[in-house]
Amino acid sequence: MMNYTTLVDNIKDFMEDDSTEFSDSIDQIIDQAEAMIFQRLPQLPCFRQTSSGSLVIGTADYTVASARMIRQFSVTSSGEVSYLDHRIDSYLRDYWPNSSTTGTPIMYSTKSAGTSGITVTLAPTPSAALTYQVDFFAPGAGISSGNPNTWIGDNAENVLLSACLYESSAFLKAAETLNLYKTQFDESVQLFQQEMARNYTAEYNGGI
Repeated sequence: MMNYTTLVDNIKDFMEDDSTEFSDSIDQIIDQAEAMIFQRLPQLPCFRQTSSGSLVIGTADYTVASARMIRQFSVTSSGEVSYLDHRIDSYLRDYWPNSSTTGTPIMYSTKSAGTSGITVTLAPTPSAALTYQVDFFAPGAGISSGNPNTWIGDNAENVLLSACLYESSAFLKAAETLNLYKTQFDESVQLFQQEMARNYTAEYNGGI
């Protein structure tokens, strides 16, 4: 387990740099490392989030706040959950060209993505205020002095530290350690992907 204080101390010890410029940049380095981890390992349990609500009759577009990638979109009707098919915009518009006509949604497309989240379009346009749920990937709160413990620090400390050392080497323009810590980061990611594959595969079905 690696909390914020331990992480900062390890970064300084491994990089052997106590300069004020480096120390003042460590929080930014950690942020960049965590962003890189999300891009490489978005399927980590800590990045899985859920949003729910009620559809609005006649409204086809819905914004999922903070979402970076949509995993699945479902609606519940008469107690039965139905997962919508994901289609590209052109397919959806071809299937349902008149958005003012309503029905029970069976598909969605990604309309846009921005700092506020991802906006999806449903087709058919909802004809009833059904309950919906969106499962998505999004970064959580990063490790910091105000948030000293995170899931990644507690469960993937090798991934976190190697990512920080890689970013630190780039910041310090330390060519002699840049490739070393990039290799360590790549190996840590690969090993954690193998661990997640075992976690997400049932022994009965996977034959493990």
